[in-house]
Amino acid sequence: MLVGTSETVRMFSSCLCSKSEHKKGNDELNHLKIRQWIAGVIDGDGHFHISKKGYVELSVVMEARDIACLYKIKQRYGGSVKATSHARALRFRWHLMAGIQQVINDVNRLILNPVRYLQLKKVCSIYNIDVLPSLTIEYNSAYLSGLFDSDGSVYYNKQSMQVFITVSQKGREWLDILVSVYGGVVRSANKDASAFKWTVSKKFDILNLIDNYFHWNNCVSAKNKKFGLVKHFYYLSSIGALKAPEGSVLGKSFTQFVDRWETTNNLDN
Repeated sequence: MLVGTSETVRMFSSCLCSKSEHKKGNDELNHLKIRQWIAGVIDGDGHFHISKKGYVELSVVMEARDIACLYKIKQRYGGSVKATSHARALRFRWHLMAGIQQVINDVNRLILNPVRYLQLKKVCSIYNIDVLPSLTIEYNSAYLSGLFDSDGSVYYNKQSMQVFITVSQKGREWLDILVSVYGGVVRSANKDASAFKWTVSKKFDILNLIDNYFHWNNCVSAKNKKFGLVKHFYYLSSIGALKAPEGSVLGKSFTQFVDRWETTNNLDN
């Protein structure tokens, strides 16, 4: 009965160590993903503010339907989530030193927005923390999902019958980074070129993003509901429903799709 016992114990111990190391690796990856997502949200809708007395505050303002994003940040750092003076906007706010330092430790090297990076640099100088150069964004970074939660959109054009995935910002240089990693193009969003929009419009590229990126880097905002509808849109397009008469079976199926799409645009949903 005792023959081979030591070998069995070693194999069992090795198995336990392997599982423990695997769990540790997953925990570290999840921790990194959260930090990347937060950096994306802060780059989009966040703001580091320093008062005249030298007090530091982080605020993130988002639409009411995206309250889940703000509570996810609050769960990590503390702080408060309250309505702004605008009826449909909410603000996360945090100003205690310990919490701000944790934010800095989380997003240092992950901030890409030049404006936000400058704000972070000023905050770091107050706390005597070295601000680190930004890392090169990689395809599987959860940064894009956070940025998309804050300043992204999915919409379809009724005239051209095309679907678009976009991220809008005032600076172009920062959005050009997305093109180098995820494809798409950056164009002026208005006539005076004071704002820019990263746009992905090709069917292959959009489905690739949904299946190979957002499937593994889930959005927290209500915009996440759109991805399943996008696939259904392409299915309806493939069977001719987009051009079918309104009263036909295919035409009615497209009308139902439009109603579901509009429902996801409703701030109360």
